[in-house]
Amino acid sequence: MSKVFGERYEIIERIGVGGMAIVYKAKDLLLNRIVTIKVLREQFASDDDFVRRFRREAQSAASLSHPNIVSIYDVGKDGDTEYIVMEYVEGQNLKELIRNYAPLSSEQSINLAMQIAQAIRHAHEHKIIHRDIKPHNILVTADGRLKVTDFGIARAVSAATMTHTGDIIGSVHYLSPEQAKGVQTNEQSDLYSLGIILYELLTGKVPYDGETPIAIALKHLQEQPVPPSKLNPRISQELESIILRAIAKSPEQRYQTAAEMLEDLAHVQNGQPIRKVDLPYEEDLESTRIHKSLSNGVNAALSSQPKDEESILKKPKKKRKIWPWVTAGIVLLLLALGFGFRSYIMGGQAKVPDLVGKSVQDAGVLVKFANLQLDPNPGQEYSDTVEKDKITRQDPAADSYVKSGRAIKIWVSLGPQMHTMPNVSNGKMSLDDAKNAIKSAEFLLGDNFTSVQDPASNLPAGTVIGQDPAANSPWAENGKITLTVSGGTGTANQIMPNLVGYSVNQAQNVLVNQMKLIPVINHQKSQDYPEGAVISTNPKPGDPIPAGSVVTITVSDGPGPSA
Repeated sequence: MSKVFGERYEIIERIGVGGMAIVYKAKDLLLNRIVTIKVLREQFASDDDFVRRFRREAQSAASLSHPNIVSIYDVGKDGDTEYIVMEYVEGQNLKELIRNYAPLSSEQSINLAMQIAQAIRHAHEHKIIHRDIKPHNILVTADGRLKVTDFGIARAVSAATMTHTGDIIGSVHYLSPEQAKGVQTNEQSDLYSLGIILYELLTGKVPYDGETPIAIALKHLQEQPVPPSKLNPRISQELESIILRAIAKSPEQRYQTAAEMLEDLAHVQNGQPIRKVDLPYEEDLESTRIHKSLSNGVNAALSSQPKDEESILKKPKKKRKIWPWVTAGIVLLLLALGFGFRSYIMGGQAKVPDLVGKSVQDAGVLVKFANLQLDPNPGQEYSDTVEKDKITRQDPAADSYVKSGRAIKIWVSLGPQMHTMPNVSNGKMSLDDAKNAIKSAEFLLGDNFTSVQDPASNLPAGTVIGQDPAANSPWAENGKITLTVSGGTGTANQIMPNLVGYSVNQAQNVLVNQMKLIPVINHQKSQDYPEGAVISTNPKPGDPIPAGSVVTITVSDGPGPSA
């Protein structure tokens, strides 16, 4: 028999093993959905301080709700076993994708990095720092969406591991310098790790490697990386600048927020320039080495000249110095002209992001990164497929190219159109009458409508005896509606309908054909009812009456109201 945690989560199979936990695929028996369960290893589960930290961090991370973050559903204990229940994501992790396909194109790498940055930005806005951003903690779905997992948990694991062993937590290849030194981490630590991942996506290699974790950690602290364009010449100078800024040694020299890094990534994605920031390792960039070679050439030219005073007088200093600087000026001018021409061609166009299904706030961030803006007056419309306050449609469409700065028109969901469900389950209505009443209340009946039969009912066969949703409750216009119809014999007491005003033929049809009753007709003169109309019945409307009973109908003989 399969193991069930908390009398709710049934284990299906083991899908992974990590330093912190064993990972299982499981079924949530209560909500009938597939989930992931991480069962803590004994060394952590037996540490009461760690368990308290772990639960606190997991509960904090459970407040995160973002399409690029794996949701945390539950934290529990089964006997002595601590576990955490998370969203199940079908697919592979980013490290597997890198092993199989890196180096990726700039467009693919930017797209993946932006998804990770959006997850980091959302977490940082909620005061949660990951501390262990690495490809192993990033899942990739079949449609290319990234989902970052274990937000906030690394903080608890790090504290416990340092207490138990004094070792460095996390994969050392993606560790920031301040983490390697064991000092307090901040938002820039997550961005450093993202910069390492972007480097690896584009080159297939991490910038720092070595035979031992300590050797790699020292490289993070002491060495400058090989510029990624040396490993992949297709990397643009601006994309390389983003990577090198993200992995600067000092947190102050990195991007200060994920939003800043997202903005630069979006600019490169759209062919737009980014704001330049001076970094200490710019001397290692190719553009600086051009200046070095020119300077070295000048020095070499001077050192080769005669040193006597007469020779120096015959060869004016201006002529000796001017040509290298003219050469450098020409190079810089050509670079500037080339950059300006590219900006002229590309700067006026922007790619429209996909806003459907996103909140207005998130859409505002996306269009800003794309150098666009939102129309200040969004439309509103009911939607059965898009949840309330999320965007249902946009104009222009996603992935189209428009002029930079253009306003994108959006429509925001009001949720489904709601109506009040009528009472059709009082045992007095046939199925057809109930459906007509529901339609009259402006509900749409189609594939959303079903009826079921209750063969044990002792109410009249064919009458509606139950309904879901309940009477008088608000319900979506095309929400699912189920009616329960009596399949009984119809021998139990029925309710006498109100037939006053019916014609005698109509009344007889109801009593005989629908209710299996025996009508007896009396006649009476009346100035209130026209000739042939029912004046009264016995039993009275609303009285119980068994099938087969006699019903006395009093019918008007006139002269009626006209008299």
